[in-house]
Amino acid sequence: MLEIVNAIKNGSESAFEQAFLASRNKVYLYFLKKTGGEEDARDLLQNTFLRLWQYRQSLNPAYSLDQQIFHIAKTVYIDFLRKQQLPLHNGLQEHEAVAIHPGTTTWDIDRRLHRILDTMPPARQKAFILNRLQGYSYKEVAEKLSITVKAVENHIAKAVKQLKKTLLILLSIFFFQ
Repeated sequence: MLEIVNAIKNGSESAFEQAFLASRNKVYLYFLKKTGGEEDARDLLQNTFLRLWQYRQSLNPAYSLDQQIFHIAKTVYIDFLRKQQLPLHNGLQEHEAVAIHPGTTTWDIDRRLHRILDTMPPARQKAFILNRLQGYSYKEVAEKLSITVKAVENHIAKAVKQLKKTLLILLSIFFFQ
């Protein structure tokens, strides 16, 4: 399995397809059990493998591919739960927020987030992506980046502060034009 992790990490689409075919049923059943809905399970399955491909450079050959896929699946499910429970845009639900700014899509938001992340120092960016987007704990991030847990905490705090500041500026431009 080490070879397939390295192959995916190096951008092999055939290795990625092989991993998808080998794991899709297990991941789908995991989501189906969690959500109780076939459509949600399919969407979450797709998001899991999308993230696997998006963040393939951070795959760790020390862990099995199944462990890493299910770690991603867990974070995708947590994100799904957060979206189900948290109101967006000062109390507006997602469908209402889209009505305010119909051109905004999840892809647009993701693109803007990555633009902001690209302005961060590399260590801060990596720490944020591993923790907040891929769901690794501070300890796991520290191990992956060979830094202390305290350094990870500092990187995440600074990244969140920078994101809030940048997003606040963007929101103020949008609402006060």
